[in-house]
Amino acid sequence: MKDKKNTVGLNVPEGYFDNFEDRMMLRLLEESLPASNGFKVPEGYFDSVEKSVLNKLSEHNEPKVVSLFSRRNLLYATGIAASLALIVSLWGGAGEDVSLKDLSVNEVEAFINNGGVDIDSYDVLALLDEEELSEITIPTEEISEENLEEYLLDNFDANSLLVE
Repeated sequence: MKDKKNTVGLNVPEGYFDNFEDRMMLRLLEESLPASNGFKVPEGYFDSVEKSVLNKLSEHNEPKVVSLFSRRNLLYATGIAASLALIVSLWGGAGEDVSLKDLSVNEVEAFINNGGVDIDSYDVLALLDEEELSEITIPTEEISEENLEEYLLDNFDANSLLVE
């Protein structure tokens, strides 16, 4: 009697609840979709469509030709060429030929001092021969204390001593 008391009589197949949600969603989606797609093709349409397309293509057998050298493009090109010729003639032709003989020592020295050329004393020494190096005389006389003090007072720059 105990065996019959706990038996209900309803059995669920194995794995029924494993994919229950997927099956339920699929069934709901199927019910919400319409039975037909709504598109209808007239009878015999695909039998005659090839002929009608070929007829339309044969009517337009000449391709459209676009010229690369249109009047507008030609005007643009000639305008640009004329502008370049004017710029070259004004900029390049107006100046005189300048040679190294025309430059003064002061101009070259000012150019070097203003940072036009990155050169130091070692670069200058590399250009000199041994004879020219032996001809260089370095003054060995001492600078007097008064001259040094006068020089420092005349060339003193207070801004160079300020620390940022």
